[in-house]
Amino acid sequence: MNRRMSLGNVPADVLAGAVEKLLARMDESDLAAFYDRELAAMPADDYPAFRERGESSEDAAEGAGTTLDAIARREGGAVSALLRYALGNTDLIKEATVLFIAERPQSIAALPAGLRDALTARLTGISS
Repeated sequence: MNRRMSLGNVPADVLAGAVEKLLARMDESDLAAFYDRELAAMPADDYPAFRERGESSEDAAEGAGTTLDAIARREGGAVSALLRYALGNTDLIKEATVLFIAERPQSIAALPAGLRDALTARLTGISS
C-alpha cells in the first residue's frame, strides 16, 4: 500500500486527524490571525489548495468582495478580505486547513508556524 507520510513517520491519515482535532478546539479568530500573519509566505504551489473545499471558491471570493484571481495573486487586501469573510462563516478556515493537509500532507511546512508548533506538540504525544 502506498501511504504518503509526513512530519517524520506520521501517516497522512493520522496527520489529517490530528489537524482536525487540534482545530476543533481552536478559536476561529486565532486561526485566522495565524493565517493573516503568515499566508503571504506560503509557497505559491500550495496556496491554491485552500480554495479546494466544499463551498464554491467563487462564492467565497464574491462574499469577501474580491476575486479568485486577486486572492491567488495576493493583491491589495484580497487575502485579508477572504479571512474576514471566513470569520463570519463558521468552520470555513478549519475545513480548508484539514482538507489541505489531507490532500497535501507533504506540505505541512506551509502551515503558519503557530499551527505547526501546536500540531507538532500534539503529535509528539501521539507518536511517541
